[in-house]
Amino acid sequence: HRAQNTLRDKISAERDRQSITGIFGRFVPEPIVDALIADQGLLEPIEREATILFTDIVGFTSLTERLGPKKTVDILNSYFDKMTGIVTEHNGIVANFHGDAIMAIFNVPLENENHAEHALRTAEEMLARVSNISFSGEEISIRIGINSGSVIAGNVGGGGRQSYTVYGDAVNLAARLEALAKEKGVSLLVSEHTVEKLGSHNLISKGQTTVRGQSKPLEIFGEA
Repeated sequence: HRAQNTLRDKISAERDRQSITGIFGRFVPEPIVDALIADQGLLEPIEREATILFTDIVGFTSLTERLGPKKTVDILNSYFDKMTGIVTEHNGIVANFHGDAIMAIFNVPLENENHAEHALRTAEEMLARVSNISFSGEEISIRIGINSGSVIAGNVGGGGRQSYTVYGDAVNLAARLEALAKEKGVSLLVSEHTVEKLGSHNLISKGQTTVRGQSKPLEIFGEA
């Protein structure tokens, strides 16, 4: 009877593991998978403060036109693989890929007290990585936007497919900062909301800017 219960528990745990990896794909660190199995409640919709990181490849459209579809896919696969590894090393989750863009989230679904710092370290390592190596033989540059704030997170989908994602003004602002980095000619922009949560950093103020959807000017920060 004890052996049967043990086997049943193992089968149940494996079923839970398959369910979680089905939602998050292969981009979840093993400790997070184990924690989610232990507490399925974390997959329920939640509202929590989080830090969101958006990044995309500079000049991606012209790159695809120059290299063609097969080479472009090879580059993206290499790039996504390396960037995802950096995100997971800092307890983040890659919520989705959209074209050449990556959206990573920190502090959901698992709580991470230092989520702002982890997001910034992730961005710094991403920028260092792309400056030092090529991806499928091609050198690229990226831009990153980071913001912290309240988000709603949970599983969404239909037709038997689900994905874990986040919504809210904080998410929109992170995406806008990534786009604003192009206008500013910089690789990284971080909002004042994130900087306020950092214990120490090497960022410098890039002044204030008016961002669509924000009621007052926002101070933004970048690399020194």
